[in-house]
Amino acid sequence: MRPKFLEFIGNARQRKSEKFRYQLSIFIVCLVISVFLWTLVRLSKDYYYNLNYHLKYTQVPWNYRLIKSSDSILTVKVRVQGFDFFSESFLLRKIRYYDISLKNIRIRSRDLRYYGIILTENIGKEIVSETNFNNDVYSIHPDTLYFEFEKRFPKPGKIN
Repeated sequence: MRPKFLEFIGNARQRKSEKFRYQLSIFIVCLVISVFLWTLVRLSKDYYYNLNYHLKYTQVPWNYRLIKSSDSILTVKVRVQGFDFFSESFLLRKIRYYDISLKNIRIRSRDLRYYGIILTENIGKEIVSETNFNNDVYSIHPDTLYFEFEKRFPKPGKIN
């Protein structure tokens, strides 16, 4: 095997003969076919992929003002097939946004501070249902969003 390989390399240095060109073209065709088949095998497997969503908070209750939120990015880890993984990772790279409504949030008070929480399990499932491929939710980070509110008081002298 080794002498034939050295002969092959030696032929590459010398003037290109018709036989060498033929061998080289066969080698390149076989290499392209093998890379194509390897790619198909790799893309048929399942992978775990993180989808990052920038959160926008909407519909804050009318008598409260949102002061602080625990997180601004929600990471949803999903299981996808290789074809979807490739397209999401390399072809469709974009910043994703998701609006979270605080309309029905339950607000609790403690020491003149107002707090609320939202569990992200349902939000993650809702996000994944809007994507263009079928997949399973593996994990969601963070699992809970915490909010701090401030009570809005009407200005003195104004009647609502």
